[in-house]
Amino acid sequence: MSLISEAVPQAGSAPRPRMAASRTRLESLTGLRWFAALLIFCYHFSYEQYGAGTAKHLRALKDATFAGPSAVSFFFILSGFVLAWSARLGDPVPGFWRRRFARIYPSHLVTFGIAALMLVWMGKRLETGLALSNLTLTQSWVPNDEDRWFAYNGVSWSLGCEFFFYLCFPLLISAMRRLPLAGLWAVVGLGNLFVLLHPFTTGFFLRTAGWEEKFTLYMFPPVRLAEFVIGIALALLVKKGAWRGPGLVASVALSVGAVLALAHLMPEKFHWVAVTVVPFTLTVAAAARADVRGEESPFRNRFVVYLGEVSFAFYLLHEMVIFSTSHFLRLHHVTVPLAVHAALVMAISLGSAVLLHEYVEKPCVKWLGPRAERIRRSGR
Repeated sequence: MSLISEAVPQAGSAPRPRMAASRTRLESLTGLRWFAALLIFCYHFSYEQYGAGTAKHLRALKDATFAGPSAVSFFFILSGFVLAWSARLGDPVPGFWRRRFARIYPSHLVTFGIAALMLVWMGKRLETGLALSNLTLTQSWVPNDEDRWFAYNGVSWSLGCEFFFYLCFPLLISAMRRLPLAGLWAVVGLGNLFVLLHPFTTGFFLRTAGWEEKFTLYMFPPVRLAEFVIGIALALLVKKGAWRGPGLVASVALSVGAVLALAHLMPEKFHWVAVTVVPFTLTVAAAARADVRGEESPFRNRFVVYLGEVSFAFYLLHEMVIFSTSHFLRLHHVTVPLAVHAALVMAISLGSAVLLHEYVEKPCVKWLGPRAERIRRSGR
């Protein structure tokens, strides 16, 4: 994922015969989306203040998930990959944009409403300007305004980046299809190099534009476009059978090592994106290649794939569940063991995500997506 449920996987863990890349369902990538969403969940949960006796355990979780924000980078690379993988020659641009809108905006609108109700319940004031920024998904374009970035449903800032990527995608895919293999390799290499070196340029932006590091490195959609473009180039390389890189096990091991260890050895601003961009690039390509070749993959398990399918809804809901559950427990002076608290939050988040996925996301894709296009074309 992107954060978005782009792929439509066929679940199953058994190896399959090798097939044409263009007809392969990317089950492993769908399964991996769940683990990226789970990393973000653990990162956000670790910042809860829940009882003096839990501080040590939450600090350990916070240390383990220090690079949690970089999971968004995985979603952005994956978004470019899956869109390029499924893009069809001659696909009308308005139809593409309509399908993207149907995929994410109805769920965003529902979760915005839930966030507004949650804030009212908590006694918070609803600000119209912040609401409009959230509803129009423009909050991540405003420099140095953390209150705006994370207002209402805070995680939806990343959807503003995704919408920008979608607007750019028809032009990007048209241009990149014309590139030779060497050009696609150059895009992957230069894209990773840009992300790796960008933390060193933040002083320039601070001096010239007054932009904070977090905005320059993490929030600003044109900067995050590099990861999306990497994903597009990866998809075209894998589709052509030209990708050369480590296998799935080695790539996942590098990603885990970057998240759990390397992030602690780098300057703090690297943990947002730079520390994981190379291993995430390798992991996305390796997982797709494993699916094309029909190789064994633990991420193609039926249950894991379904978790990946609901991961977008889970991502949209989990932080609100964390906040509201903690508020309820404090409001009623209820104390439960931290493990019970975490299990409760996870159960509510996942159960709510299944409902949002099944009764909002999927129906809206059906009503507003390809089926609606066919009906309009047929004149019915």
